[in-house]
Amino acid sequence: MASEHFTLYLNAFWILKAGYESSRAEIVDLVEDAEFDEIYSQDLIQRSQQALLSPNSRLDQELGWLPGLSAMQLGEIRALLEAKRAAELYQAISFLPELPKANVLAHLCESIPVDVALAQSLLKCWEDIDRCDLLEFVNSNRQSSGFPKVDSTQQDASLVVLEVAHAKNLAAAIWRLDEPGATLERIVEAEVLISRPSSMLTRVVRQYDILSEPKLSQISDAINAQVKIARQINSDLHVVIDEIADLLRRWDDVNQPVQVFEQYQGHEEGRSKKIYETLRSLCLELANERGEFQHAKELSEALLDTFPELESVAEVLKSDVETLENLHEQKKQFEVVRPLVEACEAAKLQLAKLKLALRNVGFTHTKRGALEDIFDAFERAAKVPTTGDAAFVVVRDLALFINNDQNEPETAFRLIDGLISYRHAEPSHDLVNKLEEERAVLHRNWKMAELERQSGNLGAMLETIEEMLEYAKGNDRSELLQMKSGLERKQTAGKAKWLIYGGIAAVIGLVVIFDNLDEPTSRTSYQPTTTYQPSASRPTTTRPSSASFAESRPPAGQGRILDRSQVRYCVFQGERLEAIRLMTTTNDQIDKFNSMIDDFNSRCSDYQYRSGVLSSVRREASSRSAEFDADARRIVASW
Repeated sequence: MASEHFTLYLNAFWILKAGYESSRAEIVDLVEDAEFDEIYSQDLIQRSQQALLSPNSRLDQELGWLPGLSAMQLGEIRALLEAKRAAELYQAISFLPELPKANVLAHLCESIPVDVALAQSLLKCWEDIDRCDLLEFVNSNRQSSGFPKVDSTQQDASLVVLEVAHAKNLAAAIWRLDEPGATLERIVEAEVLISRPSSMLTRVVRQYDILSEPKLSQISDAINAQVKIARQINSDLHVVIDEIADLLRRWDDVNQPVQVFEQYQGHEEGRSKKIYETLRSLCLELANERGEFQHAKELSEALLDTFPELESVAEVLKSDVETLENLHEQKKQFEVVRPLVEACEAAKLQLAKLKLALRNVGFTHTKRGALEDIFDAFERAAKVPTTGDAAFVVVRDLALFINNDQNEPETAFRLIDGLISYRHAEPSHDLVNKLEEERAVLHRNWKMAELERQSGNLGAMLETIEEMLEYAKGNDRSELLQMKSGLERKQTAGKAKWLIYGGIAAVIGLVVIFDNLDEPTSRTSYQPTTTYQPSASRPTTTRPSSASFAESRPPAGQGRILDRSQVRYCVFQGERLEAIRLMTTTNDQIDKFNSMIDDFNSRCSDYQYRSGVLSSVRREASSRSAEFDADARRIVASW
């Protein structure tokens, strides 16, 4: 007697008022009584008769009724069933054997609200059924009633059918609750705390999953519709992301217990994984193609809140959230400093005017020109707390460009000095230290050129050295003091010819000092890029009429002081690598190119050089681009 749900009211023993010991003849008489009472339809009565008279189907009715009860217990339970007093029936089954107790509990799922306690009682009953006692009870009554005995295999098969029917009842009762997902989640969590949860739990979760399928499909379709809207360029992403987050919460309300159970089983719930993959694809699109880092982060956070049980993706989502947070902060910082970046780029095209303005008023507000644009944009950006050092770094980069690429240390010095002197915002301690070091180097580069031009004029040289001592540090300061002392001695000599000779000696001494005292003016590195960016324009120069272009590959290492031939290798090789990068197309070529980059960086990513060496070598390189291209083609052709 198959039914869509389990109920004791449809059991053949209940309908015909039969007992386990009822013989075939007694069942026929009970059928006549039932037909006379006209409580049930003729069809239901006939099917009940067939179920009890057929040995195989009779077993299903025997197990699905109240096996093992005494006559008194059976009478009490039947009376409560007839009166439909569910609450009293629930109280009366406490001391019943496990299977009849399970049958009553499954029956009650149709009439009273299911809670965790009832569900756990039903699950426990199925764990504790004594199958041997049950088989003995069934066969002893069959012997009395004249029906053939059954074996344990037949009984086990019938119990599986009954267990599935109970699981359907419990799952359906849970699904009818106001918060079915929360209730089943509590049941699942309580069961998985046990070392070996009830075998019936799997059946209940599977039945619940089947019942939730239409609701989940509806939510999934709604999520897919929102994803399509989000991919439209003019969509209101704030509204769309909020709607998706709400749909994910609704999904979780329904599907959470299934996710928890699958996690306990060592699996990941398939439909949730599919939802995750769809939405993470949208996150990547928003971040990588549209720069919508904040919206992508909010969506990743919603996914992480919804699917922590998907262990393979939880760490990915945590990393996504952290990365998107950083990218969002960087984007906010860039938006603040964008006008400053644009002003600095524009200033590179009018360096003469910038140099004049800085010489006249320093790094401060002016009425017009490139310096006004830079200073005003810098001040607006520097006063925004969230930008950190960004505004200072942008102006510092302009100063380094002016020094390293345009050989204008005075202009670069005035910019760096202005950053250090600015009082309305304060950069980090590390950046201040770096700026002070760079200011000292820039000031030395600037004044050394002046000192060289003043050779022979002891008074002017001493004055310049006094200016250099204001910013000089460490060995630079010590050696400048020695130079000052020597010049002062020469200045006090009485005879004109000794003054002249002293001036000549000073010039010669300066050449030696220039070679020994100068600290590095820059550090350089070359790193492969994933997208091409045009390099900054360089001033054109005439090719030297006579010069040695010998290159010497420097040893691997960081912070080494390189001589001119080694610096030439780093500059020339960098030009060749840039040309090679544009020629590499195959994976094999890219691998070989990356190997060259690794070798180059091990030798040239961080080095020091004497004053004037780098700018001189770069002038040499500016006239040899055709040779570098030819070298690059030969190298690529040899691969």
